[in-house]
Amino acid sequence: MEEEQEAEEKREPTQTFLPERILDRASPLGQQRFFPDSKGLSGPMKTGAVGGCVHADEPTTDMAVSRWCGGVVTALVLLGLACSLAVVEAYKQHEGIARSTYIYGDRAKQDDGEGGIKLKSETLQEGMFVEMKHLDHHTDSPLHQPESTFAERIHNAVKRSNNRVAGFKSIVASGITPRGVEFDPKLDVSSRAASFESPVTSSPGSYVMTISLGSPPQTKTAVVDTGSDLVWLQCSPCTVCYQQNDPLLDPSKSTTYKKISYSSESCAELPQRSDSGGFCTYRYGYGDQSTTQGELATDTLTLTTTTGATQEFPSFVFGCGHKNQGTFSGTDGLVGLGRGDISFPEQIGSLIGSKFSYCLVEITSSAAETSPLIFGDAAVSVGNSLNLHYTPLIRNPAADTFYFVKLKSIKVNKQNVVGIPSGAFDLKRNGQGGVILDSGTTLTYLIQSAYSPFLIKLRSFIKYPQVDSSQYGLDLCYDLSGVSDPKLPSVTFQFQGVDVDLPSNNVFLQIDQHGTTCLAFAGTSGLSIIGNIQQQNFYYLYDVENERVGIAPVDSCGKLSTVRSPSEAQRDEL
Repeated sequence: MEEEQEAEEKREPTQTFLPERILDRASPLGQQRFFPDSKGLSGPMKTGAVGGCVHADEPTTDMAVSRWCGGVVTALVLLGLACSLAVVEAYKQHEGIARSTYIYGDRAKQDDGEGGIKLKSETLQEGMFVEMKHLDHHTDSPLHQPESTFAERIHNAVKRSNNRVAGFKSIVASGITPRGVEFDPKLDVSSRAASFESPVTSSPGSYVMTISLGSPPQTKTAVVDTGSDLVWLQCSPCTVCYQQNDPLLDPSKSTTYKKISYSSESCAELPQRSDSGGFCTYRYGYGDQSTTQGELATDTLTLTTTTGATQEFPSFVFGCGHKNQGTFSGTDGLVGLGRGDISFPEQIGSLIGSKFSYCLVEITSSAAETSPLIFGDAAVSVGNSLNLHYTPLIRNPAADTFYFVKLKSIKVNKQNVVGIPSGAFDLKRNGQGGVILDSGTTLTYLIQSAYSPFLIKLRSFIKYPQVDSSQYGLDLCYDLSGVSDPKLPSVTFQFQGVDVDLPSNNVFLQIDQHGTTCLAFAGTSGLSIIGNIQQQNFYYLYDVENERVGIAPVDSCGKLSTVRSPSEAQRDEL
């Protein structure tokens, strides 16, 4: 990895792209003026009188009144500040905590007694360590097929990624992420209409993890997905279910399970919802006709820290799926790691400081090795030892689940790719375009106007015979049989603030034992996605609280998965 010139290393302010139709929307409160807050978001300030004193943008000529108002405002501000400090200090002394407010999205929330987010008052000691296993290749994965060849598993992953990218593009192209859209729960899930599309990827991710819900805890295996928000599991009774190896989650066996009210804000965060006797039911529709439907509920989430201790997180919001069908790979459900308010990291944000990281092992070694997924301070501790460089996260309200970053340019063997149009990777003000980091997409997909010159540049460095790649669903394959030490080009992603130098094994995949080696990139339209092959053996720290992603190369993510916390405590699963 290379640092950019000093002028480019300075972090630019976090960018928020508001769709034009939001900016032009009339406000019922009258004229609004928008000012950026500390996180780059926009908030309204209404012009006019405030509390009997004239607003700052309407100066008065009466200096006496102005001085009197200024004195009153100053006194009120000082009094309010003193009271706030006293309350916070008293609360801290009572609870013995370092952080007392759980931020739900951009709002502090308290439990409404019917499924709202619980106010949390502790932080995890050091963090959590979770083992992720590759869906196709790890021998413990429910999707692993030992009789299949590596080439067949790659082909399946490519098809899954193509469906996933199509889903991403559909979400972004639809404009504003839908929230609170009503649906008819009596309608058969198999007759899902096109309107059931939702901000969930059209195919699940590439890794699985365990999650424990209920009192006593019931531990299940679920797909890890940075491209969606909702955490959901198959529940009994299940009227329509796909096959899974584990028993269904049984809410009747949990003393802390509770349905969520239809009027709760958690329910309003769902893209598709329905009122079922005053309680909230949901439906998520997928681009490949997969669906999950059930009741939104809360239960106790049990977390295992890097010290081996367990900690309970009450009132965790999740979907209890009673009608589920499609390509969920035989797992028990899905854990959304996206940026939405009901995602796993957002809900436990107060415990983990809104930080998590992962390090993906190479696909060729993922049959036996696991990839570490770390939450909280432990993620920062590991990252600090790796000389992380940061690039800002970019908010896109048109698709608020995804982790957008700013990709400036691409190099091949340290040489600039000529012909990529200026602004090809930019996120437009209407929410279109941009670049997403995604652990669930296998390949990296570049917008076609950038992919075509990129492909030309790559080919100029490769002198091996080209072979038919259509059977693998890939664009560019070479015959390297008999080549003991192949020379293939490297690729550099130049993000804002950091260069990521990809060695050739992050660019090409050897598909079979005959030496067929293929490019792990593809062209697409609408937006670009950095996939998991390009992320392998790189440490990614998602510091959502500070709106940035830290990136560092590692020798082996498999070795990193044996890392201990600062106290050298035992590592456990979630």
